[in-house]
Amino acid sequence: MKLHYLYYSFDAWLKNIHNAKVQKISLDAHFGCPNRDGTIQYGGCTFCNAAGSGSGLMQKGLSLSEQWQFWLDKFSCSDRLKNTQNFLAYMQSYSNTYGSLEKLRTVTDELQTLPKCVGFSIGTRPDCVDTEKLTLLASLPFQTKWIEFGVQSMHDKTLARIRRGHTAKCSADAIELASACGLNVCVHLMAGLPGESKEDFLKTVETVCRLPIQGIKLHGLYVCRNTPLADDYLAGTYIPMEQEAYINLICDALCLIPSRIAIHRLTADAQDSSELIAPDWAKLKGHVVRGIEGLLFQEGKWQGCRNDVPQKNPYTELYKKLERL
Repeated sequence: MKLHYLYYSFDAWLKNIHNAKVQKISLDAHFGCPNRDGTIQYGGCTFCNAAGSGSGLMQKGLSLSEQWQFWLDKFSCSDRLKNTQNFLAYMQSYSNTYGSLEKLRTVTDELQTLPKCVGFSIGTRPDCVDTEKLTLLASLPFQTKWIEFGVQSMHDKTLARIRRGHTAKCSADAIELASACGLNVCVHLMAGLPGESKEDFLKTVETVCRLPIQGIKLHGLYVCRNTPLADDYLAGTYIPMEQEAYINLICDALCLIPSRIAIHRLTADAQDSSELIAPDWAKLKGHVVRGIEGLLFQEGKWQGCRNDVPQKNPYTELYKKLERL
């Protein structure tokens, strides 16, 4: 049995829906963040890289269409992806529903012109959505429509400690509203947040799994340069998780997550090694993923074995079907 047969990966979810390989393309639409520009506060979360995530192609002056074509051209030269015909627009950088409805509409109008685009996944904050924006996203003529919320924790003390700028209730309300509007919801959760125990993280996992979500991204917190978290680390008041502890914790979390929920990510990785202070293992995404898969296999566990599928691994037949496509 292949080790990735032990959980429901997002790649598998996409292939199951589209009956074909779907490749994500990361786009930067130059949205901002209310937690950085003074609307809520300045400086963002204590762990936040000021440069944001994503490709950075917007900073090079490329429009969304130009960024899209850049990646299509790049993938066409890849032996693994050159025959791929289905692509997912991933709006990754900052909070992509922040600002006016008109700005969001301009962006979504351009998304609809992208060749070979079969869907989107919009990353944002729970406090940057409303019914109008979510209804607009849900109305777009794509087969796959995701919104990703940076939830991080469902403990208000933690959210205040990391200067997140919203509450756990805000996250729950945004998830409920997005689901009611007809969007698939993915939540981002961070393990190793300052002051949180293993039990705190697993409680967050259990809490979000009781909400109408269809996906989860699991991240290990790493220390970026020029952040308040870096100051805490250098002062010795924050100690990152060890790799083994993270692998064990994510395995425990997967056991609690219902089998229907797609796992979009098992660990974060530093976008640029120059940004990373600690831990060193945050640069080793593939190694960490293999460690998680190996531990699940070694212990005879799978996603949902402590939730809805305690008796039998449900993924073996699914993956065998997908590999025939």
